[in-house]
Amino acid sequence: PAALRPWTLLPLVIDHTTVSPSGTRARFAACDARGLAFLHAPIFMSPQAARDATGIMLCAGPQDRFERAAPALQAMTGTLKYVGERVDRAAALKLFGNAMILTICAGLSDVYRMARALDIDPTEAHALFSTFNPAVTIQLRGAKMAQGDFTPSFETTMARKDVRLMTEVGAELFVLPA
Repeated sequence: PAALRPWTLLPLVIDHTTVSPSGTRARFAACDARGLAFLHAPIFMSPQAARDATGIMLCAGPQDRFERAAPALQAMTGTLKYVGERVDRAAALKLFGNAMILTICAGLSDVYRMARALDIDPTEAHALFSTFNPAVTIQLRGAKMAQGDFTPSFETTMARKDVRLMTEVGAELFVLPA
């Protein structure tokens, strides 16, 4: 029918890989040039989450393509989030998320190494985070920083002193010395 957009008849390519924003833009252009409808839909999910169709999937690209693919994508994940028509946006957000995962895991590694060096069971060190929630830093401090407010609430001199104390514990640390 004349009401159908030409791309609705084209094969739909959905890329779930973690790639650079520039790589995503290049893939979109290459697919478009070949007559393929392209969407980028990277995922935050473990292999078990993939088997259970849980986790988070981001999706970027033309909205009408997203709407065409959404039912199939939703069946694959717990949360499907359309992040807009800008084709590289999901790629950028996926990298932001992975940066936080890597940073958190590396920080936890340093905490647990300090705990062992101080003869404290790492599970006890981990239990601290059920009372002291470091995610609040992302919510409160992170929101201010995202708006350009870098006014210190924990002065650099104090942070350096604390890092010095942490490195003196005698554990091989990876993130904190940097």
